[in-house]
Amino acid sequence: MTTDLDDIRRLAAHALLHWGDSKYEPVLIKHRENTVFEVRDDAGNPAVLRVHRPGYHDRQALSSELDWMHMLSLNGFELPRPIPARGGRLLVEVDDAILGSRHLDMLSWMSGIPLGELGVPLAWAPDRLKRIFFELGRSAARLHRISDDWTLPADFKRHAWDRDGLIGETPFWGRFWDLPELTRDQRDLFSEFRRLASDRLDDYHRNGGGYGLIHADLVRENVLVDGDIVRFIDFDDAGFGWHMFEIATILHKNRREPYYAIIEEAVLTGYASAGVLRTEDRAVLPLFLALRSVTYLGWVDHRRREPGVVEKIAPFVADAEASCRAVLRSA
Repeated sequence: MTTDLDDIRRLAAHALLHWGDSKYEPVLIKHRENTVFEVRDDAGNPAVLRVHRPGYHDRQALSSELDWMHMLSLNGFELPRPIPARGGRLLVEVDDAILGSRHLDMLSWMSGIPLGELGVPLAWAPDRLKRIFFELGRSAARLHRISDDWTLPADFKRHAWDRDGLIGETPFWGRFWDLPELTRDQRDLFSEFRRLASDRLDDYHRNGGGYGLIHADLVRENVLVDGDIVRFIDFDDAGFGWHMFEIATILHKNRREPYYAIIEEAVLTGYASAGVLRTEDRAVLPLFLALRSVTYLGWVDHRRREPGVVEKIAPFVADAEASCRAVLRSA
């Protein structure tokens, strides 16, 4: 009996015909939320084929992601460029007897090595870390500035990391305060944090906090380093959100690094070199770090059946609890 991955690989090989008559077989890169393959055209040039998981984004949202990426690439931004299929479509839908309907797209290959790996200490020297994270912050600001200047297509659709998407009754990644592993005290803590965060976000938004299209997942694995250039990949979680939520996402998984102070200052300085970073923005960073922490509780809750996810629950809860307590103490 074939596995689900076998079926997805078969579907990917068949779907390649939409882009041409390639004689190369898809090579698996990763099989997580989406299944990603390295593919090659008839000339042997590498590209990336994504088979999107069902139920996360609909066709309109996926097409909007690709339109946004295409716009960024036209403006000189370093990211995977959507490769049109025959007929000019950026998104292809394939019906399969076993897997049902799946959406696929092809992206240009990005050179570089991942900035790091989750749970593994960063191997870069302090001076190199400073240069890399400065460029990361600068590139994030450029992405926000270019996107803010873009006139959205009439049918553009992406989710929002706004107040409702983060701490509303139905957050985008789930009701983190309902995680079964939480104690009563932890549930009470997160309820108190939600009330405070709601007021703080309203105030911040009224006072001009930067908001627009963001990548929303600039973790180490999604940042490729190529000399002095950084490139962003994996726009699957991209949507509307506060610019400081972007910065918090960059910093969140690096807070235990021995050179975190260098990393944080480099990101903020890099961002300020190409975008707007006010004193008020720096002041809300702890709030957005706590908001990033609680989103991961919803993430693990919905993926607890995946290998290695259950082991993450306890440390994620501890981190979210500590972050929220720190914000409440400073209120």
